[in-house]
Amino acid sequence: MTNRSISTSLRNTDLNLLLVFDALFRSRSTTRAADELHLTQPAVSNALKRLRTLFDDELFVSTREGMLPTTRATEIATLVSEGLGSFRLALQAHRPFEPAAATRTFHLYVSDLAQAIFLPPLAEKVHRAAPGVRIVTVDPPLYDAQQMMTRGEIDLAIGMFSGLDSEFHQQRLFEENYVALFRSDHPFIEGSLTAAQFLDADHLIYTPTAGSHAKFEGALEAIFKQHGKTRSVAMQVAHSVSLDRIVAASNMVACIPSRLAHTLSGQEDVRSCPLPFDIQPMDIVQLWHAQFHRDDGHRWLRTLVYELFHDERRGISP
Repeated sequence: MTNRSISTSLRNTDLNLLLVFDALFRSRSTTRAADELHLTQPAVSNALKRLRTLFDDELFVSTREGMLPTTRATEIATLVSEGLGSFRLALQAHRPFEPAAATRTFHLYVSDLAQAIFLPPLAEKVHRAAPGVRIVTVDPPLYDAQQMMTRGEIDLAIGMFSGLDSEFHQQRLFEENYVALFRSDHPFIEGSLTAAQFLDADHLIYTPTAGSHAKFEGALEAIFKQHGKTRSVAMQVAHSVSLDRIVAASNMVACIPSRLAHTLSGQEDVRSCPLPFDIQPMDIVQLWHAQFHRDDGHRWLRTLVYELFHDERRGISP
């Protein structure tokens, strides 16, 4: 295809179709894509028909697992996503950010726990200062989130992170300690939790998709190895919802962040206590890609998050 024919093709193409393609590829669902793009489901279906004509390929096949991409769709997905990311950055370039008049959407990468902690006070502040600003949360696996941040699809990540590339900036907000959560009438634990009880217990591991708890889990595994023990893992969950119900109905011990435990241990049938070992606290940070570092709107959001949640003893400027 010549440059002239490519230019003609671009002029005759509705670029909104690429937004639909990107949303379908990520969500595998016309319903979720419609919700994300604030479109009706028939509008998304119509856009998919036009995409199929444009690319001369089925692109997505309806199955019980959702709308699965064809080989052709998979081949072009990264190119479409990167192109949309570049286009978003181009639109934001050199545009002054005025919170009261802004209509920008920010995508945050947070776990369900972080959403419960950060979103309520952040939503209140954003609503007052910038009523036209929209916040969207996502929680893909960490590797996918890094790629999405590189492409400009995620603005800010908040939580525990490790092993990220040098192109990311991070700012510490506060320290988080882990504690043990177990049923109030646990048959083997009376009063405080002893080292022997902890090492011999069945464990429930909480590993949210968003972020990384690998550093804590590594420290815990080192303790078991030091004592010549193998950790008995009875269950592993990715969400904090109903975690207290699971613990209350079993003899498992869960190691969870203290802020989550503070919420859950208000229930009569579960309680929490410090771990019987010294483990270094984990840093909760906000993280962003270098491409957003000097963006006025992004700096406004980072400053807002920092002012709301930072620990003054070790804070730094955004």
